[in-house]
Amino acid sequence: MSLTLPSPAAAGWNGNGAASLADQFLLLRRHWRLIFAVAGIVAGATALAVAGLPTTYTASGVLLYDPAGAVTPGDPLPAPELGQTDQDAVTASQAAIIASLPAARALAGDFNFSADANFNPALRRKIWPFTLLPAPQPPDPQAIVANIRRALVVTATPGSRIITVAFTAADPALAAAAANAAMQLYLDHERDQAVGALDESRDWIAANTAALQARLDRVETQLAQARAAAGVVAGAQASLTTETASRLAASLVQAQADLAADQARLSSAAAGIEDAPASGEAAADAAVAPNLQPLRKEQADLTAQVQSLAGAYGADYPPLAAARTALDAISTEIGAETGREIAAAKAQVAADQAEIATLGQALAAARAEDQAEDADSAPIRALEERADAGRDMLRAMTLQADQLAQQAALIRPDARIISDAAAPADPDPRHRLLITAAALGLGLCLGVLLAGVREALDSSFRSGFLLREATGLTCLAQIPETRDPRHAVLAAPFSLFAEQIRALRTGMALAGPERRVIAVTAARPGEGKTTLTIALGRALAASGLRVVALDGDIRQPSFDPVFGLGGALGLTDHLAGGAELDAIIRPDRDSALHVIAAGGQAQAALSLFLSPALPLLLANLRSRYDVVLIDVPPALALAEGRVLARAADAALLCVRWGDTPRGVVASAITLLREANVNLIGVALTRVNATAHGRSGFPDAEIYQPRYGGYFRELR
Repeated sequence: MSLTLPSPAAAGWNGNGAASLADQFLLLRRHWRLIFAVAGIVAGATALAVAGLPTTYTASGVLLYDPAGAVTPGDPLPAPELGQTDQDAVTASQAAIIASLPAARALAGDFNFSADANFNPALRRKIWPFTLLPAPQPPDPQAIVANIRRALVVTATPGSRIITVAFTAADPALAAAAANAAMQLYLDHERDQAVGALDESRDWIAANTAALQARLDRVETQLAQARAAAGVVAGAQASLTTETASRLAASLVQAQADLAADQARLSSAAAGIEDAPASGEAAADAAVAPNLQPLRKEQADLTAQVQSLAGAYGADYPPLAAARTALDAISTEIGAETGREIAAAKAQVAADQAEIATLGQALAAARAEDQAEDADSAPIRALEERADAGRDMLRAMTLQADQLAQQAALIRPDARIISDAAAPADPDPRHRLLITAAALGLGLCLGVLLAGVREALDSSFRSGFLLREATGLTCLAQIPETRDPRHAVLAAPFSLFAEQIRALRTGMALAGPERRVIAVTAARPGEGKTTLTIALGRALAASGLRVVALDGDIRQPSFDPVFGLGGALGLTDHLAGGAELDAIIRPDRDSALHVIAAGGQAQAALSLFLSPALPLLLANLRSRYDVVLIDVPPALALAEGRVLARAADAALLCVRWGDTPRGVVASAITLLREANVNLIGVALTRVNATAHGRSGFPDAEIYQPRYGGYFRELR
């Protein structure tokens, strides 16, 4: 047979798989001493620890982080801006700088914290048994710095640029001085960083300026050498050849313009003479020379006169002849003057063409010479450009150096102190009562947790109700612990112990009156089976029944010291044929109970129990006695126990309250079942009446004080 888990109802679980509230309170009731003991220890230790803490003072100062200088002293603080999350992150980073490890080390160097026991663990007072430890080692700088960092608390107010710097120490003046020193260290750090950055920039500019000046000096030296080799004067705008070519080009352009004008004049004159009949003499005169216009006018007048006279008079008319003579003379003069003008124009055109050819040749020669000079002056121009660039860079670096010098004079840190830390007048509140109350609550929670762990780890049976649910066997009695259990039935017949023996008797009687031979066994030694056998036998004998008890635990006989048998002949001796039945039966001096000792044939006990002599003995005892009780060895220890239990009409299994593991009980029941032992029930022995009475189990009701009037315990 194997143990089964208790049903949900028996184990106190509801249909949702969670323990009911009432059962949880029962668990607390069963372990209330453990819970309150743990809570008291935790609360007491916390109270002692809090009482032993030194009195401390906290001084606080306030910084304003203002990197852009947007806040003028005396003005209200700026309202939160867009991107406030980033601003909060920057402010928090500055707070971390103030509370950083270098800052703590600087404070450790400025103040004699190594002489303060609150910061130097080596100076703290030791209590026994810690005084037995070796002498303390020299102060640990890292431990001191770590304690300083814990004492220095820096917080950034969200949504603003406010940074609060607080320091805690046993001395209020020291706390204020340390807080102010931490703020000043931060300001000095910010100023030193800015000055250091400017110094690095100035050093870089100075180094690069020196290198640039050296390069410029080399370029200017090369330029001077090149100019000297080329014969070029420093600062000259252009060479002589270039100027000559420019002048020749200008003269050539002018000569070409003059030639074009003269050619146009000549063409106009020639065209005017050819076209004179058609266009008129006035056009020809205007094309050749303006001085011909009066002659042309006079010629026109004479022509008109000749035509008029010729129309009116005959050809021989004298005025007509005179007019014709004058007209011929004027025409001859005009032709002569026109010829002279055309000849002069042609000569001027030829002269212009000759001048253009001469100027073109001179210009080509000048340009060729200028190109040769340009090829020679290219390196000089390159050197001049390098020199100019170097001078520009040198001027820029000099200007930058001047600006950095001005910034260094105006530099200030990105933060300023709004409020200095003052020495506090009142110490820090320790909240001793609050801390102790919290520790008490924590202790109660820890006690409940330990109670639950203890309950979960307890594999024993603390209730006949659970024992019945787990084994399927009836729990016939819950035998409590008592001072003298073997005589309690006789000395205190109205005690709780005697009542549970009577309950056991009643349970066995109800199980069947034909079961007259009862074997009492257990899973392992120390379960109280011998005590239960003797107490049950005396109780049955006191009620008028004929009862005999056999000591079947051959290897560890238990009846000898109780009944004073002193190694008398017993069970194994009779089974071996060495003693008669009447010779091994002994009376109990304190009751009407008869007992039979184990005997001296321990080695052959198993063979004797398996022989026909055992059933014959039990048959004889049934005829003489109303009840035969057999105290058999533990079921898990010896095979003899299972043989004796099988030979009996029924067997009773003893389980020690709060001690015997469930697995052991399951193994014992399995062995007995496999041996075809008729188990009529179990008895929960050695019950702690007080503990079981407050357990809250249903079968613990009789252990309540309200039933005290029904029982009279042994005094």
